[in-house]
Amino acid sequence: MESVNEGSQTVQIEILVSSFGKKFDKLSEDPSFSYAASIYEVPQKLRKANEGAYTPRLVSIGPLHHGRWQLQDMEPFKLRFMHNFLTRSKVDLHTIAEFAAKEESFVRGCYEGTITLSPNRLAEVIMLDGIFIVALLLDVYFIQLRDENETIFDTHWVMQDLMHDMLLLENQMPIRIMEGLLSFVDLSSLNESEMVMVTIYDLAQKFFKIIGFTSKVPLAAHHSKARHFVEFLLFLHDPPEGYVSSFDKRPRRQVESTDFCQNATELVKAGVVLRSSESNWLHEISFSYEDGVLTIPELTIDALTEPFFKNLIAFEHLGRYGYFSKKFTSYVMLLETLIRTPGDVDILVEVGIIENRFGSSRQVAALFNNLTRGILTEGVYDFYFYGLFMELKYYRRSLLNPGKGSLYRWRIILRVMSYKWNEWKWILGRDYFSNPWSTLSIVAGFLLLVLTLIQAVCSILQVA
Repeated sequence: MESVNEGSQTVQIEILVSSFGKKFDKLSEDPSFSYAASIYEVPQKLRKANEGAYTPRLVSIGPLHHGRWQLQDMEPFKLRFMHNFLTRSKVDLHTIAEFAAKEESFVRGCYEGTITLSPNRLAEVIMLDGIFIVALLLDVYFIQLRDENETIFDTHWVMQDLMHDMLLLENQMPIRIMEGLLSFVDLSSLNESEMVMVTIYDLAQKFFKIIGFTSKVPLAAHHSKARHFVEFLLFLHDPPEGYVSSFDKRPRRQVESTDFCQNATELVKAGVVLRSSESNWLHEISFSYEDGVLTIPELTIDALTEPFFKNLIAFEHLGRYGYFSKKFTSYVMLLETLIRTPGDVDILVEVGIIENRFGSSRQVAALFNNLTRGILTEGVYDFYFYGLFMELKYYRRSLLNPGKGSLYRWRIILRVMSYKWNEWKWILGRDYFSNPWSTLSIVAGFLLLVLTLIQAVCSILQVA
């Protein structure tokens, strides 16, 4: 009797194992459940703040924006780049088609959700878009490769729009595809040193060189783990491996709006000295409590700053794999805190922390007031600069803290008075001595006041 029961249990176990085995096979075949997904559609709540920061203007890359009529003008350019690539690399179309067909399933799994394109259509996108990116990056890196009849490189706004579109999270192609296509090209005759192999990461760094700190950061081994260009830029703008800031010694926690430090104007009024540095690392921000000096690396603000910041923040929050630390978001939140008004922008420009290539101070302030809208509703866990925020708050309060030594307090008071005097001089120069005519009117008014006083005194003396 027991052997019969054991036999039936064995059959039941085999049925269960077989059933779940089939389900797992089905799961692995369904790209929408792939753990490899790393390219996401940006939620509507983020798009509301600025649709253009997430939407391509000129070219579609990958399946998510493929077929949009607004982007069709670039399709002939893609074909021309593809033809030049095949001619230059001396690889036949059949070989590229075979490569794309083999990679189609992998590429489909890199996008979260269901891709409605047929396998043949997606393979075409892999060929056309993948080759366009590789050929474009090669032409930027090796100027001698450019077709003399190609007009893309002669028009500034076209190149800027191309760079804008290739920064977008929804407009990505897996780097693995570009690596595979690049392997068909013999670059030995183009390298100054044949011992140095040019990788897709070298090409990407050169292409995105004006974005953030991209050109300053040396490529490292861990950068090659990036799955697409947005992740590559995020890796480049992370603190370097092994880097420990003074704030790492403090525990990190969720930061709320009540924890935010003061804006630039308020910090300077409190005696904090703002100073720029030429650091290669975006996160290398330091504060000397003894001297009251806050040092921040110089950052250039231009038309690409918003899509760069917004798409890296979106990826850091939407990513399902390995992004428990929100270091880039923390950096942007710090800048948002410092910049609330046009006056804050003026101060940061004056001390060299910001180089403004974007527009007026009002436009820069509006840009930073809008960067994290829609994504930061309940604070950020593991805030990287929490220690800095706390030190700045304690420093500001120390002015009124009777427990501090009198010499220390007087140093802060004198620094605040120095700021107020500089502020008054700046207001006088801006409002009353900005041009020769206003200066003359002030001098004339002063002389009239003096003459009036003299006349009054003379009249009093005569009466006496």
